[in-house]
Amino acid sequence: LEKLKFKANILIKKDNMNNLNKDSIVKTDVVYRILNEQILFKIGKVDNEKIEIYKKSFYNTIKNDN
Repeated sequence: LEKLKFKANILIKKDNMNNLNKDSIVKTDVVYRILNEQILFKIGKVDNEKIEIYKKSFYNTIKNDN
């Protein structure tokens, strides 16, 4: 969580939906393409409202970098 000092990182608190072991961060400064074959398993999911927040943060980050 020490990396929350960077504007593009957003806190994601562990909950029953995402099944994280501990509070974590979502990095919204870079989008990585991950192929389905590269995914071994998933532990949970994120609701659509949070996804929209992460997308807005990404777009704001790239807008401010230009």
